[in-house]
Amino acid sequence: MIATTLVQRIISSSFRYYSKKIVTPPGYAPTQKVNHLKKFLVDKIRASGPITVAEYMKTSVSAPLVGYYGQFAENQKVFGEKGDFITSPELTQLFGEMIGVWVFHELANTGHKGSWQLVELGPGRAQLMNDVLNALAKFNDKDVSVHLIETSDALIDEQEKALCIYTSENIKGLHVNRNMYFYATHFADAPHIRKNKTRTGVNVYWYKSIDDIPDGFTIFIGNEFLDALPVHQFQKTGDTWNEVYVNLTNDGDLCFMKSKGENIHTKGLIPLKIRNESSRVTWECSPESGTVVNQIVDRITTFGGFSLMIDYGHDGSRNTHSFRAYQKHEQVDPLSNPGRVDLTADVDFGYLTSLVEDRAIVYGPKEQREFLTQLGIEHRLRRLLQVCGNRDQQEQLIKSYNMLLGDMGTRFKAWALFPKTLKFILEQRGGPVGFLSPEAKIDK
Repeated sequence: MIATTLVQRIISSSFRYYSKKIVTPPGYAPTQKVNHLKKFLVDKIRASGPITVAEYMKTSVSAPLVGYYGQFAENQKVFGEKGDFITSPELTQLFGEMIGVWVFHELANTGHKGSWQLVELGPGRAQLMNDVLNALAKFNDKDVSVHLIETSDALIDEQEKALCIYTSENIKGLHVNRNMYFYATHFADAPHIRKNKTRTGVNVYWYKSIDDIPDGFTIFIGNEFLDALPVHQFQKTGDTWNEVYVNLTNDGDLCFMKSKGENIHTKGLIPLKIRNESSRVTWECSPESGTVVNQIVDRITTFGGFSLMIDYGHDGSRNTHSFRAYQKHEQVDPLSNPGRVDLTADVDFGYLTSLVEDRAIVYGPKEQREFLTQLGIEHRLRRLLQVCGNRDQQEQLIKSYNMLLGDMGTRFKAWALFPKTLKFILEQRGGPVGFLSPEAKIDK
């Protein structure tokens, strides 16, 4: 009996020791973390052939659970200093406050009275919307409702935490919750997938698509949204346009390759203007961005409203490919780690303008630096420095301000859309604030 008890104690003691200290036998390497998305892409290419850059980008960014935003969680840092990139709203409240002032100022100049909808595309962690709502609260507007377009359930959770006092759950659709799926069927007739109220008392709704937004006067905003939408890449060899594909090397790694000749995308997407440009050797096109912009214009021309998008971009004159990836704020190979790096491409605002200029008034692209300067960001900075007594916070404000108007101020562009019914008013004003011509005066 005594011997049995002694053996039990020895076994129990050994178990506690080895449960705390795992011994790896000689010759065994630690288990490597498998990139399941990369394995899926490799298997898909082996089975059915090369895929377009657009398909690669869309799958890598938005695939449920394994895509870049689909697996957003505490262990997948995306935004901020500890993430892969930092956005203007994450940098400082100055940016969101200026956008809020712009929205209210342009709304007042349309002459619209009554309820209106504020829609943000790709809200991230909702820092921009939080600052915009804080600015709008100063004007005591009771007619606004907020509508957020977001495809990631994990990000919807983050946005709700940032904007609302209490949290809720999706009221319809396939919802990813930790390690399980469920389909919520109650309130299935509602166009939104979630509803709550912000800390400032504004009703906020979440949707998966622009098409689900209710009819009504609508103002659209988006920051670093269009650059994440997939692009097709084209390259000219002699007089022939080829599409860039993602294929496999002999070792089974992802690589870029060109199509053997023209295909349905080169013939259907490349406009004559690009084909006839003798110096043009590359082109990128995002049909999804074009769809989004057309949806916005359909809304604002039918029900009233306007739009402001701010993003990396150019006026259409860029003649090199811009598809790239970032990890921990460093540029990396976009094929190196699908689903775990941020994929982006510069927005061709010239191409987008050509799609809608027959139905809408287009302003920009205007450098973010000039746009924010016209809005009076310098005066807001001075005011914040006056009320902020902390020296470190003052220095951080100045640093953030310099970043907004420095490198980011030239690389980011502001682009606005208004219905042509407002043409006379806008011409009398010299354009909306932020896009004023040099000789125009800003109304006080």
